[in-house]
Amino acid sequence: MTSLSITSMIRSAGVVTLILRGSVGRADVGALRSALGDALRLHRPERLEVDMSGLLEIDPGVTGMVTAIILDASGGTFIRIVRAPTAVRHQLRLSGGDDLLG
Repeated sequence: MTSLSITSMIRSAGVVTLILRGSVGRADVGALRSALGDALRLHRPERLEVDMSGLLEIDPGVTGMVTAIILDASGGTFIRIVRAPTAVRHQLRLSGGDDLLG
């Protein structure tokens, strides 16, 4: 597994994008939770996009946790997962993340 890299970008007024690259495993769940929390707390965006185009894989054992972390973090912010590779989209759908996929 390739380590996870998370970059935060302000795309436009009210829109923040978290760009994920590499792989998400059990050891990366805390970093993802922190990055989401920081982006929401620091920028207070109306919309947050989680760009997964650079994601190689999500460990099937943590896909449900990733979905839950994103859903729990929203706190009124519109959050969408964008540009996820087909295999990652499939895993997210299986874990109940259908509503997050944009």
